Amino acid sequence: MLMQFPVAHDDELLGSVIARFVQRQGLEDDKVALGQLFASQKIVPSSVLQGHTNQLLANIGHLWTISPRDLLQKHTLLPVFRPFVAMKAYDQFVLDLCGQGKNHSMLRTGVNASNIVWPSNFRVCPLCCQHQLRKFGYRYWQRIFQCPGVEACPKHGCLLIDTGIPLQSHRRHRFVGTQAITQHVPAVSPLADRKNLLLSIGVSDLLRCKATDAPNNYQWSRFYRALAHQHDLSRGKGVQHQEVAARVRAYWGVDWLESHGLSLGIDDNWLVSMFRKHRRPFSYLQHFVCWFAMYDKEPALCDVLAEASQFSKQPMGKARYFSPRAEKACHQYRLCWSDLLSRYGSLREVRKHREGARVYSWLYRFDSDWLTSHKPEKVNSRRRVKVDWPRRDRTIVRELIAIERAVWQDLEGARRSKRWYCKQVTDSKILEKKLAKLPLCQAFFIRYTESVDEHQARRLACIFAGLVLQNEWRIPTYEIERMAGLDPKKCREVGRQILFQAIPAWRRSEAITFRQRPQAG
Repeated sequence: MLMQFPVAHDDELLGSVIARFVQRQGLEDDKVALGQLFASQKIVPSSVLQGHTNQLLANIGHLWTISPRDLLQKHTLLPVFRPFVAMKAYDQFVLDLCGQGKNHSMLRTGVNASNIVWPSNFRVCPLCCQHQLRKFGYRYWQRIFQCPGVEACPKHGCLLIDTGIPLQSHRRHRFVGTQAITQHVPAVSPLADRKNLLLSIGVSDLLRCKATDAPNNYQWSRFYRALAHQHDLSRGKGVQHQEVAARVRAYWGVDWLESHGLSLGIDDNWLVSMFRKHRRPFSYLQHFVCWFAMYDKEPALCDVLAEASQFSKQPMGKARYFSPRAEKACHQYRLCWSDLLSRYGSLREVRKHREGARVYSWLYRFDSDWLTSHKPEKVNSRRRVKVDWPRRDRTIVRELIAIERAVWQDLEGARRSKRWYCKQVTDSKILEKKLAKLPLCQAFFIRYTESVDEHQARRLACIFAGLVLQNEWRIPTYEIERMAGLDPKKCREVGRQILFQAIPAWRRSEAITFRQRPQAG
């Protein structure tokens, strides 16, 4: 049972709290730290969405009385998704982060597939760092500074500083803390402009927002349509998307938008989708960019959420169109549609062309019943592409054999496990996920993957061969073990035989061999 655990500060990332615990305990082995905190050595840390909170609180709950949901709410970036996704989806995020299985939160929240540019390194405010050092004697990672779009400290109004420390450590099981900062953090930084400061304040309010009922997609659709109408950016029932885009560019600037993955270069961009029917959630940064550009005064998060929640939650009804000339033009449009169907096979091909899109739009509005009965047959969306798995198996195994032949005489390098080989080939993802369909690759792994015993033996051979070449092979055995990076507690039987039997025996034989033989005659 753990007897102490650091007190978490306000707005501190959970990974930062754990990293401070690891540093205080003097734990150099990452898996030992995971075993003490999570009772499992297979946990992979995440800087922004740390999961397995139930396992963590099972070991530290007597020292930190907090519920798993509150822990995620106060010490991860999960709250930035809350007002913009459905309650059911948000509950699934919480279950993913609390459960003991594989953490799928980065996929479910859309972080991996999003166009939004997330920071790659930890960022800090220099004035906040000085305050933390004076008050606590150490620094910690603040979660607001790791949010996309945040470039200023909402408290001090200065620009953030990039520490150069990656959010995801190159060591798979390492929790990264502020003790990893090696570069000098300047005492001051330039003041941020008003737009960046207001955006940082908005994100800070979002992280502390306690809203329980978020608007659904139908309410957001009606809200943005009403927002465009309030600012005279609509024509009839349609939105003038070019004028909306010009207003957003004028406020934020093209360079700022592109640097955060919010480019408006193409016609059918994310901003157009924002002012159409919402079919999926959008990120908080996309919402904030629209709000700040559209409102005359700085919008408050609570006020905007309250305004959006006033709209109806029901699905939007299908629009009805009427034209007095529809009956006269109906025959002509039907002939055009029949001609288009004779030239193009599918509805997608017809609508790709400008004339086809125009005719389809008119018929959909004024002659929808006839159009429904004269549409081409629906193309099966499930593409049944037959993959030649035996051929792919042969191709990948040839690549694996070439890699093995290139390194088999090399004593240096990491352990050549199945994962190591998968990272070396071109189709690494296919090899990892479809290995059951690749029997030749399976046979290769059975024959050539390196076990832990073999890896320790190779490391010892590499070190000792270098010592022999340098004529330093007489150094003590424990020095050889240290140079090979072997932990005495984790050294396997093969490694111990090499250290305490094979190397001493070789030394004795070489001591006899190195004696000068008497010259004949």
